[in-house]
Amino acid sequence: MSPPTSILVDDSLWPLLRVTFPCAITNQQQAELLERILSYLRRGERHVCLLDTRQLRSLTTEQREQLGIYLRQHADLMRQGSMGIVTLINSPALALVVRVLIHRIKPSVVPYSVLASWPAAVSWAADRLEGNGLREHAQRVRQCLISSADGATG
Repeated sequence: MSPPTSILVDDSLWPLLRVTFPCAITNQQQAELLERILSYLRRGERHVCLLDTRQLRSLTTEQREQLGIYLRQHADLMRQGSMGIVTLINSPALALVVRVLIHRIKPSVVPYSVLASWPAAVSWAADRLEGNGLREHAQRVRQCLISSADGATG
């Protein structure tokens, strides 16, 4: 089995933070990603996160547990720093896992959506920006991403 590729983190359209997952990730990659996201949260700048998991096949039990612990531990920071999280998922099984993880934290600490369409995910993220008074950022996100089926900035 070939090693997984990197998790890509792109803040070029800040305050939109895009995270793109390869088909498989290691526990170490997930831990590093969570630390990186934590560094964004600690900056105290409100943002929207778009998680593109269309290539990701699944998370291991350990990774799901690690994510659940992370979400519980950092709920206050997420509530303060996040305007919302949209997860783009092709797999119904993975979509169910994400919804279960989110519902383990009651009430959900931030607005979230789980969608299967790139344009719908971009629109949701842009709507969150606009709804929080960041109209110019929302327009830039729509202009750069809505027509791109693969999420490439342009």
